[in-house]
Amino acid sequence: MNKKTAPIREIASDLYMITLPMPFRLGHVNVYVLANGGKAVLFDTGLNINESRGEFGAALDTLNLSPVDIEHVFLTHFHADHCGAASHIRQASGATIHMSEQGARQIQKLDEMNAMIERTGSYLKAHGLPEKTIGFIEKFFILFRQVTSPFEVNAVIQPHDIITVGTRTIEAIPTPGHANGHICFYLKDDGILISGDHVLPDITPNLGPDLFDSSFFPLEAFLASLAGVRELPVSMVCPAHGAPFPGLKGRVDEIIEHHRVRKQVVLDAVRKKERSTYLIACEVFENNLTEFDKFLALNETYVHLLELEKEKIISRKTLDNGIIHWSA
Repeated sequence: MNKKTAPIREIASDLYMITLPMPFRLGHVNVYVLANGGKAVLFDTGLNINESRGEFGAALDTLNLSPVDIEHVFLTHFHADHCGAASHIRQASGATIHMSEQGARQIQKLDEMNAMIERTGSYLKAHGLPEKTIGFIEKFFILFRQVTSPFEVNAVIQPHDIITVGTRTIEAIPTPGHANGHICFYLKDDGILISGDHVLPDITPNLGPDLFDSSFFPLEAFLASLAGVRELPVSMVCPAHGAPFPGLKGRVDEIIEHHRVRKQVVLDAVRKKERSTYLIACEVFENNLTEFDKFLALNETYVHLLELEKEKIISRKTLDNGIIHWSA
């Protein structure tokens, strides 16, 4: 996080963005606090690390609030930078934690880390990721587990639930894609969309499979979710990464076009030569990727291959060594 950037910014009356540090490439994650008569509502939590919790407490202090004053926590999805500190906040305040049903199931699976790592390793091996990179990703998953304490979801959010907090009404808009069970929170009266990782100003969120739900098609779900928020009368999008921005419709159109082009690039690569997901990703993405970026590139390529397979444009076969190959 840029140290010159103020850690807290007022977005609308009693609604504040707090920018918290995280030790990964993006460097920060934004959480949002709605002050409500001496109490607080929190949207996402940041990581469960000392530096993040310390900056969060200091930012709340400027509002004459503390973690003890948090009554409700609304989570966009289950990734560690969004829900890692939920257990810590729950212990401090007794806050009600709200999350989608799919997200709640993912949190429960944190106790099954060995099974999750094994399933992830099998998936990556089948798609041709090098063993060295697989080992790195497995260690990374263990690190993410360490910065996310398991917690109980007290209130399961249903699609388009309307929640009233003080004078505010909040609509929970289902936006699966980046994660199965991702939710955006729409403050209609303010014209504000708290978008989590669904719509970001400068980058497109990484898409990957849900290894516990084979019926989930990430790209199909993501594009449908983008269409679902495109026409909302939103004056300001409040993302988890990057600065708040206007122009939701234009940004949605940019992201949709990005995936249209990327899907064609992936198809062109398959038509050139039968090969594994990883080797296709190596052609689609730039060279000299970091170990983690190789994982992201494989995921992104795979979700496009899934769509092309579903449309019966390409097909897969599994070789004797267990590696999946794709052909047009």
